[in-house]
Amino acid sequence: MMPSWLKYERSEKNSSNACSSFPGFGIPHPVQILTLPINRLLIFLNKKFSIVAIIYTSAINSAIIAPKIQSPIAVVYDCEYDMVLFSKKGDHKIHPASTTKIATLLYALKCSRDLKELVMVVPELLKTMTKEQKIANNYSIVPYLLEPDAYTLGLYPNSFYTFEDLYYALMLVSANDAANVIAYHLGERSIEQFMIGLNLYMGQIGCVDTTYVNPSGLEYPSHRTTAIDLSKMLAHAIKQPEALKILSTVHFKIESGELLDRELNNSNRLIRPDSGMQYKYCIGGKTGYTEHAGYCFVAAAKNGERSLVVAVMQSLTPHERFLDATNLFNAAFDEKKISRVFFNAEDPCFQTTPKYATKPLSLHLEEDLRVETFESVLENMEPVVTLFESSLPVKKGDVLGKVEIVTKNGKVIDSKKLFSSEDRALTWSSFWVRNKWSVFCAFIFLAWSAKWFHRKYRSTRASCKSISQGSK
Repeated sequence: MMPSWLKYERSEKNSSNACSSFPGFGIPHPVQILTLPINRLLIFLNKKFSIVAIIYTSAINSAIIAPKIQSPIAVVYDCEYDMVLFSKKGDHKIHPASTTKIATLLYALKCSRDLKELVMVVPELLKTMTKEQKIANNYSIVPYLLEPDAYTLGLYPNSFYTFEDLYYALMLVSANDAANVIAYHLGERSIEQFMIGLNLYMGQIGCVDTTYVNPSGLEYPSHRTTAIDLSKMLAHAIKQPEALKILSTVHFKIESGELLDRELNNSNRLIRPDSGMQYKYCIGGKTGYTEHAGYCFVAAAKNGERSLVVAVMQSLTPHERFLDATNLFNAAFDEKKISRVFFNAEDPCFQTTPKYATKPLSLHLEEDLRVETFESVLENMEPVVTLFESSLPVKKGDVLGKVEIVTKNGKVIDSKKLFSSEDRALTWSSFWVRNKWSVFCAFIFLAWSAKWFHRKYRSTRASCKSISQGSK
């Protein structure tokens, strides 16, 4: 039985809705046009010839050739510039399954507890209910109840484990019972309080489309995020040494509790040498699966030039998600750097009008404003000119503004000062032109004041004369 709130996800699964900054992503290869019926093709060529030419050039000459991916939702995210490079339904609200645990780990580490601290497994945290029972109850139960067929480490009630062991169990084998124990103790004996803090933290790091109600990722109607937000979470995680250490671990042995020496093997095949799918640039990731979320995977990879995160969601098979992630990584890493000059030095294309000036003043850069990076990144950048308040006199070389190269999310990549190209003195004529109404009003006021004083003087003089004549 499928709950109604999940039905729309599967019905949208095979729809095509991809957009990209990569020149090749989301654009059909020229040979795909030839599969159209001939009459439609002729109409298309007749009306849209210029568009066809653009598509052809882009697909053939671009630095990145779009890979064929089967996953209905996918994102490529640049960690250095914090920007989305490729998105296929990346902003759609979805159930994340166990990729939820990326956020759980992030917030748990933010709580800054000693990794060797022992915490008790409270029996209440291990209670289970089948998915069918949850659906029958319309999910009117606490959202963190475990499910019998969902993976657990097998933690013993009333036993003690270190936070470190629980963190590795959380991320390497996706232990749902470990997630509950972590959240309970870091939430001051309340999973609900932990989730309130986690959601606030997600908003602080830019994951504004995320609402989580449990730390494990078990299905619940209001438990939602997007592939873009998941990419941001992992990008944030790999910048933290402790989180990266856990994510990049292939094998780990538990060192506490009744499960002493239990070996945990990372479920991320791209990082395991024995998986047959190891990807040499992969530095960490998190898998996930539920019946309705499908097979999910969020992974990070780094070569000598860039760090990337890929999220693939709702895949049909485990193999498909790893293959799609690898293809997306390869496509991005194959992209070559290019250099773009946004403005040349000495370009006379900037002007400002200082206070008291009668005409604009030319500004210039002292060096080229040039950015060298990948084309998919450049497509998300734009120049922003800021002019400072100024007034005459101005000397040649005075700084009167700046030009910044800014990404679409507001990150400043480079900034150059704008200098005055000439001297401009303050003259009476320029002062008059800029302030003619003020000067005119001042003149009227002075004239009126002079007239008033003159009348006052004449009146006073007449009064004095009258008094003098009267005394005689």
